[in-house]
Amino acid sequence: MGLMTSMRNRMHIVLWALLAMFILSMTIGGLVGGANVIDIIAGKVDPRTTIARINDQDISPDYFNQLVNQQIEQARASGQKINDSQIQRARTTAWDNMLQDVLVSQEVNRLNITASDDEVIFHLENNPPPFLQQNPSFQTNGAFDRDKYLSAIANPQGDEWLPIESFMKTTFIPNFKLQKILDESIIVTKRDVKNEFIKRNINYTISGIHITSAKIPSEETNPTDEDLQAEYEKTKNDFTHDELRSLTYVSWKKEPSKNDSISVEKLATAIYERAIDGEDFATLANEYSADPGNQGTKGGDLGWFGRDQMVKEFDVAAFSAKKGDITKPIKSNFGYHIISIRDKKTENGNEQVLASHILLKIEITPTTLSNMKREATLFSYDAQDNGFSQAVTDHGLATANHEKLNNDSFSIRGLGGLRAGVRFAFDAKVGNISEIMENDQFFAIFNLDEIIQPGIKSFEEVESQLKGSLKKKKVMAATLDKANKLLINISSNNLKLNDIINDDDDLIGIQDESKTLIQGFTSIGRSNFVTGSLLAALPGEIIGPIETGQGHAILELKEVSTLDSTEFEVQRESLRSNIFARKQNQYFKSWLENLKENAEIVDNRNFYF
Repeated sequence: MGLMTSMRNRMHIVLWALLAMFILSMTIGGLVGGANVIDIIAGKVDPRTTIARINDQDISPDYFNQLVNQQIEQARASGQKINDSQIQRARTTAWDNMLQDVLVSQEVNRLNITASDDEVIFHLENNPPPFLQQNPSFQTNGAFDRDKYLSAIANPQGDEWLPIESFMKTTFIPNFKLQKILDESIIVTKRDVKNEFIKRNINYTISGIHITSAKIPSEETNPTDEDLQAEYEKTKNDFTHDELRSLTYVSWKKEPSKNDSISVEKLATAIYERAIDGEDFATLANEYSADPGNQGTKGGDLGWFGRDQMVKEFDVAAFSAKKGDITKPIKSNFGYHIISIRDKKTENGNEQVLASHILLKIEITPTTLSNMKREATLFSYDAQDNGFSQAVTDHGLATANHEKLNNDSFSIRGLGGLRAGVRFAFDAKVGNISEIMENDQFFAIFNLDEIIQPGIKSFEEVESQLKGSLKKKKVMAATLDKANKLLINISSNNLKLNDIINDDDDLIGIQDESKTLIQGFTSIGRSNFVTGSLLAALPGEIIGPIETGQGHAILELKEVSTLDSTEFEVQRESLRSNIFARKQNQYFKSWLENLKENAEIVDNRNFYF
């Protein structure tokens, strides 16, 4: 029997689906919420039954697919087009959420955090989880209605609250308690609150000199070949790679054929003739226009527009026509347009047109797709019979390649997202030819060229990366050196920053600029180093060199505006809450990363995607 069986007589609210969805999607952000037989014999996790093992807990492929499908359905419900990239994003999000939920649940169990029946009743009445607060049955004018919710608890119609009670007892309340345990490590001091107020409300007036790479000769910061080679030898163990594969492929782009364009042109001409014969243009637009701004209700209305506001072809046709004209179909990158010129005028010397239009997009037809796939199929047969290279020659096709493909990759160079192609590369043997594969934009057939064993990336592969990191180091060292010399000159000769800025046009200077610390200063922007230094400085001090994102700065604090103690009291609690929430988020992320680093995680997703 449930905790509130005595209440279950009259209420009928569908909560089961909401609960299931919440459990699947819940993360602790607020804390509320064909395998190799040899591997199996050797004791490795069998990917046929287990897509993940997190410490000692196995996750089935079916359960993970439920999570992925939920993410896909959420994307679809929000109006997003489901393609390979969306599916990959759904898989990544589902994996991250699942990993987080499992690790948190394991930590709850390790700490033996439980909930009593009394706590379930208390939280249901006083701390309902988000999925209940967001249920339209418990809202009035879009906001959670506590009285309506409490009335529903007191007047149930059956056992609809049983799964809610179970969820509260096994998941929601233990997670809530765990959050409270983590929160005990968060301290917000009076100084934290005061500094936050100062950063948001107090104006700091400064003068400053910002020394960036723009003021350092490139010959001083460009690493030499010897520098790069030495850095590579020192850090080459950072550039290891797993097994890689190289592919060659042919592809057929899914784009409209000439016949598709001709068909749309014929339709556009027929609609134009109907409009010329007197049919209502707005009615035709609502029936045929593919302009997303029309939505079948606006009669193709574009309102008033001036020159150069539309694509070139449309612009020329609209401004060449007269009031009352209907233009013949014109073609642009968007498709075919038929334009009805409703009025024209000139304002302040600028000509304007009031128009409606019908847009017919040129899209690939099922016939064209079928013909394209037939071409790919014929190529596939010939490639299997005569070899990939011979088939390429016989069919007059161009090839492309993706070298050194990683097993975790999702996309193929030149094709975009196509995980099936990556999966083929790591399942195949050298010389194998794939079946026809496709994504939103292409059909493709692959040939596996090479298997590259694990090792270290060559110098040539990482040269640009080394060059970027070494140049950054040299820039920071050079700007620091120049800033130190400048600071010594200022101190030795008792100089003022404004005088130096006025005497040297080459310097990037800031003179008597007044802003809050959270706004940041011209050229320097926002910098934690700058903020910390100014918070600790007194008016009249010259401070630096201070590291920035682009170099180093020397600052003179000229003035600090007065702190309004009354306004500080008004903002105090709000600021404290904001700081606490920020630290809570940062601490949780750090805590979770520590769990991940110390967990034993087996990831078998590569066997499926």
